[in-house]
Amino acid sequence: MAMAGKVGAVYASRVAAPVPFTNEATTPDTEHKRYQVTDPDYRYWDPETPVTVQVDGSIVTTGFTLEGAGGFVVFDEAQDSEAVVTVSGSALSIDQAGGFFNWSVDAEVDEAEATTFESQGWKEFKPILKGWSGSAEAFWGDERFFESLGKVVVVKLFVDAGPSQTCLEGYAIITSEGVEAPVDGLVEQSIDFRGVGPLCLRGFGE
Repeated sequence: MAMAGKVGAVYASRVAAPVPFTNEATTPDTEHKRYQVTDPDYRYWDPETPVTVQVDGSIVTTGFTLEGAGGFVVFDEAQDSEAVVTVSGSALSIDQAGGFFNWSVDAEVDEAEATTFESQGWKEFKPILKGWSGSAEAFWGDERFFESLGKVVVVKLFVDAGPSQTCLEGYAIITSEGVEAPVDGLVEQSIDFRGVGPLCLRGFGE
């Protein structure tokens, strides 16, 4: 699966170490399946720090997935409307360190068999994102952008950079960069990046 777009951004941490947080409150969506950390300062979780999820004070370890870029707990089944969901872990304090254009992303999708008794003898399969990578042309960046080679950053790939801010978002490592300085044009920089964890949809009917 391949996607492409015109505008993107790179976000890097402005502090040396992740900031721990404990039992942070979350806000559910209308279906009570997606819960996002309420405090925006704790919405980008350190990929190397385990995240603990509690429902009504009890730790849960199954029945949900985590979207560390954005700070979401996504439950398989809707929770009770009165349920209190909290999370503990460590967060990155990020802000924009660079921008780019003409991005493209290739996602590797595999299929896992999901046949059940209700399948009536037919095999059923569920798509699973196995990995993703991309490339882009950079047009500006501060010193953290240029120091991010080989480090984990947050990448936002905008499908609509207008008010809706529809985008793909995830953690990535910038794997290579190159600079071109044409005689009759602007200095351009190309970058390649590889995803770390899931590539999440933002604004697609959330």
